[in-house]
Amino acid sequence: MPRGLGEILAESGDLTFRRLRRASEWRRVHGGTIDRALLETGAVREETLLDALCRLTGLPSVSRERLAAASREAVEALPADARRRLRALPFDRRGEVLHVAVVDPGNPVLETGLVASTGCDVRLYVTAEPILEDLLARWEAASPAGPEEPRRPEDARAPVEKPSAAAAAAPAPVRPAETDPFGRLARALLVDALDEGAEAVEIGAEGRGAVVRSYAGGAVLSSRPIPAPVLDPLFAWLVERSRPAGPFDEGGLLLERAHRRVRVQVSSTGDGTAWLVLKAEATPPPAPAGNEICLHEAADGDVFCPACGAPV
Repeated sequence: MPRGLGEILAESGDLTFRRLRRASEWRRVHGGTIDRALLETGAVREETLLDALCRLTGLPSVSRERLAAASREAVEALPADARRRLRALPFDRRGEVLHVAVVDPGNPVLETGLVASTGCDVRLYVTAEPILEDLLARWEAASPAGPEEPRRPEDARAPVEKPSAAAAAAPAPVRPAETDPFGRLARALLVDALDEGAEAVEIGAEGRGAVVRSYAGGAVLSSRPIPAPVLDPLFAWLVERSRPAGPFDEGGLLLERAHRRVRVQVSSTGDGTAWLVLKAEATPPPAPAGNEICLHEAADGDVFCPACGAPV
């Protein structure tokens, strides 16, 4: 149970000592969280729990029924492993805005991880942990394409076409995607830097958090805060991908966007600040280099990048 939730329920009279004791006894027998025990024993109703979570977090709440009616497109915008790791379930998508139910909105890397994993503008909602766990389990138990939708009568009458032998033998195209949320975040930062015309990017700690600043001509182009816990894994991704591939490779990341090719040199200072220096390549090589990074991931559409297979 989130800290402070019990006090809110007690102050409102929705949770009495007798109900809490009954829930605790249920939990000793069946296990699980105290939230689950409260709901299973009827100590509080789901609506009451959601209202208390809304008051505690300041976020709108979302019910079990609304999550159960989530569209497949919305749910699958967040990969299955990220849903479990971030304890989050998207339930509605409107253009580039993704509405996501979470149980721990105070997690410092939650929103950054969601944005990096989905490429969407995220709107957070709070829900009870038992509700989220039940719905996550439902999607995990379903097929990779998601839960089956009810078949319409006309679908039942329609003949099922079998693929030809040639089609069955042909391997499906492989489109590798960046599954590491910190890798997706790094790509997103590089896309922004290129679009801004940045010559350098500074990533480092500031106060209790961290900041990303882009520069051109010695002037700051943009500055944005990021959670401090993402710094180390973000640095690790950048450094690993920018190492020289051989004795004749000068290292750095090769980026290509809008018919421009830019090399990014990655370095760090003693205080833990990373610097990314962006320099335009005068003559693009005829073939992609081993350390070339394609930035088409997280884009939407039906056209796929020939280098990485991601939609553009």
